[in-house]
Order: sequence, then C-alpha cells, then structure tokens
Amino acid sequence: MAKVNLEINGRKYALGCDDGEEDRLQRLGEKLDARVRALADQFGQIGDVRLLVMAGITLSDEMEELRENMDSAAATATAELRRETEDALAAAQKLEAEAQKSEITAADALADAARQIEQLAAKLQLD
Repeated sequence: MAKVNLEINGRKYALGCDDGEEDRLQRLGEKLDARVRALADQFGQIGDVRLLVMAGITLSDEMEELRENMDSAAATATAELRRETEDALAAAQKLEAEAQKSEITAADALADAARQIEQLAAKLQLD
C-alpha cells in the first residue's frame, strides 16, 4: 500500500492508497484543496470540518448535475437513434415493397410476353 501526503487548507494529511494510484490521489487532493481555499476566501476560516463539508457538498452537487446532464444527453441520443432506426426501417420496408411490386410487374410482363409469343406461334402455324 502506498502513502500520499496531501495539504488541504494548510493542514497536512497522510493517506494510504493502492500502488499506482498516488498521482491520481495527489491530483484529487489538489482539487479539494483549491475548493476549500476558495470557500475559505469566500466565508473565512470557519473551521476545517465546515470547510471540508461545504467542499464535499459543492463537489457532490456538481457531480449530481453532471450525472443528470449525462442522463439527459443519453436519453436524447437514444431517442434520436430510435427515430433514425425507425426511419431507416420504414425506408427499407418501402424499398422492399417496391422491389416486390417490380418483381410482380416483371412476372406479369413475362407472362404477357409469353402469351403474345404463343399467339404469334399459333398464328404462324395457321398460316
């Protein structure tokens, strides 16, 4: 287990973490320190615990807002994909129907041509 020394609002904290996670923990600690210092600048030194709670609440609020935005974006993208899929399916069904109609038309044309050939053949036999 690795150890990381963080400084939050001028106080030092030693935290343990998994090996390889030291840089990440250090970056997170720096972000928390920046948030706590901003709150301290805004509200004064009202106590480490209060500042940390306020920082935690504001960070949690931001995470919740991001999660809601991602959920909304995912729902919008899903609806758009569903609409595009339905449009593509409708277009494919239309093409299939036209192809079947063409096949019927082609079959009718062949049958008509066969009848005409038979009529010509019958006429030639009579002559």
